[in-house]
Amino acid sequence: MKVAVCVRPNFADAVGVAKAAAQRLRGSGHDVVEIGLDSVRPEQLAGLQIGCVFGGDGTMLHAARALAPSGVPLLGVSMGHLGFLTFATIDEFDAAFADVVAGRYTVEERDMLEATLTRGAETVATSLALNDVVVARGALVRSVHIAVAIDGDPLIVYWADGVITATATGSTAYGFSVGGPLILPTSHAITLVPIAPHLSFSNAFVFEAGQRITLDVQDDPARLSIDGQVERDLRAGDRILVRRAATVTKLVRTAHARPFLSLLRQKILKEPGI
Repeated sequence: MKVAVCVRPNFADAVGVAKAAAQRLRGSGHDVVEIGLDSVRPEQLAGLQIGCVFGGDGTMLHAARALAPSGVPLLGVSMGHLGFLTFATIDEFDAAFADVVAGRYTVEERDMLEATLTRGAETVATSLALNDVVVARGALVRSVHIAVAIDGDPLIVYWADGVITATATGSTAYGFSVGGPLILPTSHAITLVPIAPHLSFSNAFVFEAGQRITLDVQDDPARLSIDGQVERDLRAGDRILVRRAATVTKLVRTAHARPFLSLLRQKILKEPGI
């Protein structure tokens, strides 16, 4: 089996664990490619059957944007407590990988967002996001006006610290922290959540997968954030089109993966008896 062992190079603990895992996999006869997620080369992805990602949920977000377009399924291996995207611990990795080799696994598809930034007639950037696309105020401590349209029809002009558009996977992240809904991660819904709206409608919206959300920036400075990891300065007049991406993130789930509702009860609902 051709396997990628993926890590963020600046996380020293994860690098050491990943290198040890790569050696064990090679010793078992697998073709192993070691990938630093900050600089993935296309030739590294050719023929990959699975990507083993060592880190936390943040590392999985990096891996999703880098590897999902190539259709590579990802097995997330947590360096500490299990997150919402890492389905095995370090101690469980060898057994989880053995399950994959034996075919005892499923692949769970998660929607991604595609965000396209245009400035006048120019397309400035297009990015994928597994969690969320955020348009927010820049360095100045003041609200910004952001006009929202759905499928080309005007919806609302927010005066707020920002606006979050999130996948179902991202509903447990930034959007939840500012009052957005929790959505089962395999849902195709897209949420729109304002951040500290001033004299504006403060509830979240939930849209269908095929709907297109347009965010028009009316003030600057402002900032575009992809998964909280990739950022770009915005100007008044910039437009961000957010829609469901054709690309999905494929997550490998073995018997070691805890059900989403179990993680939700423990991490967010703080329910006893976990």
